[in-house]
Amino acid sequence: MGTYYLKHKNDICGTIVIDDSGRVVAYQDNNNGLSPYMGNSTVENIKKWWMMRAIPASRDTIKSLINSLEVTTSEEYLAKNLALSVTDTYWICPVNMDLKYEDINFFNLKEYNEGKIPYHNSTSYDPNASLGGQMEKYWDLSESIPRLVKESYKYNGQQSVNEVVATTLYQRQNNDIPFVRYECSLAEDGGRISVCDAFTSKDVELVSAYEVLSSAKVQNDTSNYEAYIKICIDNGIERGQIQEFMDFQTSMDFILSNTDEHMMNFGVIRDTNTMKLIGPAPIFDSGNSMFYADLMKRPFTRVEMLGREITSFYKNEEKMLSHIKNKNIVKMDLLPSPAEIKEFYCNNGQSEERAELIAKNYYTKQVMFKDFQQGKTISLFSEKKNVSEVGFKNCLQ
Repeated sequence: MGTYYLKHKNDICGTIVIDDSGRVVAYQDNNNGLSPYMGNSTVENIKKWWMMRAIPASRDTIKSLINSLEVTTSEEYLAKNLALSVTDTYWICPVNMDLKYEDINFFNLKEYNEGKIPYHNSTSYDPNASLGGQMEKYWDLSESIPRLVKESYKYNGQQSVNEVVATTLYQRQNNDIPFVRYECSLAEDGGRISVCDAFTSKDVELVSAYEVLSSAKVQNDTSNYEAYIKICIDNGIERGQIQEFMDFQTSMDFILSNTDEHMMNFGVIRDTNTMKLIGPAPIFDSGNSMFYADLMKRPFTRVEMLGREITSFYKNEEKMLSHIKNKNIVKMDLLPSPAEIKEFYCNNGQSEERAELIAKNYYTKQVMFKDFQQGKTISLFSEKKNVSEVGFKNCLQ
């Protein structure tokens, strides 16, 4: 496709070469500290950054676009849209064109076409060309603040409902930890739609945890969890602020049984003008929680709870819990009761049987976290040992 400048707003970060399929084949960094990965970009990590920036090939959206437009891959579609994003100010500019960020960024383009950007048109800029994740989603730029709309049709739309449940839990804690507020509504075709405001702008951008962690070499004797916190501190975020945030997010992920807190689902926010980190990004994207995809007809046991695989710094919850410094960061008395949880899911598309199952599993996680706060070891080994000891005592009776 050609040679481009990778830009941050109007500053050139480096030169990027993209082939006809939209894939990055070469990159030369300008070493000015402005490129992705906190200014530490290489050919290999820029290739990874580009792939993660494109719409996942598994999404129905990109399949439809590939069929209807003159593109063959999601990466090619991304390149045609100059790699623009609503969540940061990076973009690519053909080396032979004199384009300014002010001319092409979405926050300015939305002023045209009655506040909307044409979507199914390969010659127009699409804010969704750089929208990752697996749920069908798009940016609505018709309002003063962009709104992210996510459509959920599987599991009776539970992923969208989960976003509102998570919002309720965070809000009731009444602390200073930032989080995104979601709303949920019923779609005309039977699905559920969750909507939230963007927390980014022309002056504030998201830097994913993946980029943060990949920006520096991690020592062999340091966990990625602790390394992430250290890199944030080294780049200007106060230790207390980032530790408190991670304690809270990790605790809430456990209580909500969020299995998808991967490195692109959280991060930090940065001032796009000074390139200084501001603080942790608000907690967002908690849809893959509350046992949304589990088909069991009975509640999980504690052993089964801890045996579930998650996507985060570790593949299991017990290792995540081991990094929490302040076990009392969550006020348990302010959490919704299992009865409230059941009622909410009943009122939002789930059968009474399904809602009761969700509530029972949620109750078990509450009890387990209370045990954790009281100093008990929460691990698969200890839970299996407890089951074995109870079984042995029963056989003696």
